[in-house]
Amino acid sequence: METSNLKNMLVLKNFPSNIVEEAIIILKQGSKIKNIQKIQKIEGAKNDKSKKKVKEKDYIVKEAEMLVNQYISRMEKQQKEKQENQKFQKKYFKLKKFTFLISILALLELITLILFAI
Repeated sequence: METSNLKNMLVLKNFPSNIVEEAIIILKQGSKIKNIQKIQKIEGAKNDKSKKKVKEKDYIVKEAEMLVNQYISRMEKQQKEKQENQKFQKKYFKLKKFTFLISILALLELITLILFAI
């Protein structure tokens, strides 16, 4: 197996599932995403599948889809939390600098008051 093909693969393991042990996702080559869009299923196709009997393979596929969707949503959630954390860190450092400057000014005023009072 070539190593150039491996960088476009994602292996998901340790699922909380009784059926799926690991999932392998193969990504398209050269695809660039400008805007993230969710793909929604067509309602007509859903009705056709409901008429057929549900087989054991369908359960496996549905559970694998569910696990992959949960993994992707967890990754998106972590990314949002990371962005929010960075915003809070920037605000924290600005506030820290501001309080440091105010404390220095207050100390200088205290020193000048003591000197002029003598």
